[in-house]
Amino acid sequence: MKNSIWYLLLFLPIAVLAGVMLRYHNMTKFTKVEVAVQGYDPKDFFSGYYMSLRLDWKNTDCGQFADGICPEKDFRNAYTFYIKREQSEKLTEKVNAGKVTLQFSYQHEFEPIITDLFVDGKSFMDFVKEQE
Repeated sequence: MKNSIWYLLLFLPIAVLAGVMLRYHNMTKFTKVEVAVQGYDPKDFFSGYYMSLRLDWKNTDCGQFADGICPEKDFRNAYTFYIKREQSEKLTEKVNAGKVTLQFSYQHEFEPIITDLFVDGKSFMDFVKEQE
């Protein structure tokens, strides 16, 4: 009896973690949508090198969503990203020029997951490599 309790105590966290990972894996297979962003200053002196981005629904192609309507209520208003100091000036210029979008894995009634940040139509990682 004692051994079966130990097996249960060992198996339960593994099962929960596997369930969470499976759910996350399935959520990343939802429809990929891109939403335009604009920068804003959160007035946080302790945030370090973080860029705060607010979703810009006026400049987003709502045709990529069901019924051609942007589901603003399904998304948070703002997202924050850590960036290196060397990248901050160039990225800030691109955000101010309206050339940055966030890509989400999205399905109605599920929380959207950010899958990428695009700068001038290129992945953020490619943007970083070009800056180095």
